[in-house]
Amino acid sequence: MNKKIKISVVLLIIAAVSFIGYIQIFGLSFEGKESDYYAPAVTGEDNISAYKNSCTKLNLSQVSKDPFSLIDKNVKVTGEILEKKEYVQFDKTRTSIVLKVPGLSPDPYILVSYSGTLTFTQGDMITVYGKYYYPGGTDAPPEIANKFFPCIKAGYIEKK
Repeated sequence: MNKKIKISVVLLIIAAVSFIGYIQIFGLSFEGKESDYYAPAVTGEDNISAYKNSCTKLNLSQVSKDPFSLIDKNVKVTGEILEKKEYVQFDKTRTSIVLKVPGLSPDPYILVSYSGTLTFTQGDMITVYGKYYYPGGTDAPPEIANKFFPCIKAGYIEKK
């Protein structure tokens, strides 16, 4: 083998060993911190009441005009579950909801992340209480794939 090939092989081996070491130490998760995606679930009657009172009704016209304007505000919004998925992330079962919200335009959808499981199903009307952020995206359902939407990290959700 000539000198250039030997150097290339050595560099490739070093890169592969470094990558394997990184995976063993940190894993393949490049997702960020748990708090980037989820609010802690609120429990206990007094805590739920105080949390609900800390949330203001989501101003849909403001979201439509400037979806960045309400970032990190505690909000509440009512809508219909278009899609619900449960999955494991950060070693806990999580729930992701696509919420169809009447009066929100141009697309009437808000994405909801919840730190736990819910008994609600597609078609249920729910009120979500949580921290607003933007943007978020989803790959399903197909009619809204590859678009950005307002999101809520839900601390509490109730059926209407």
